[in-house]
Amino acid sequence: MKTIKELLQNRNIYTVKTGTSVADAVSFMAEHNIGLVPVLDDEGKLVGVFSERDLVKRVIAKGLNINSTKIDDVMTRELVLADINESHQECLKKMKDKGTRHLLIIENGKLAGILAMRDLLEFDLTVQKETIEVLHNYIYAK
Repeated sequence: MKTIKELLQNRNIYTVKTGTSVADAVSFMAEHNIGLVPVLDDEGKLVGVFSERDLVKRVIAKGLNINSTKIDDVMTRELVLADINESHQECLKKMKDKGTRHLLIIENGKLAGILAMRDLLEFDLTVQKETIEVLHNYIYAK
């Protein structure tokens, strides 16, 4: 069974810096086909995330100008984090409890990657398929 660390292997981490305009952040997200982008300060410290939901609720719904609004003013600062050594079940529970579709994975105090709900559900399905196969082989073994 794969670990969270293995799930994150060979994935790029796309981030933006504080001070980025909403327009630039949205263009960056569209370019990389991502729904959430971590926001780092000048020292590289994770200070928030900006998501499609933030765009809709905090920018568009309030009629803010995307060119002049900085993500610092509309990003989510309450981060949902998981350690890279946590199980996929623990990660799914955190996401469910917090009502989020993305989870920031931390390793040794640094951002190691981002998991979407889809990633964890696909992982869960793989585990279930493997279990069914083992049970099938056990039942029908001669």
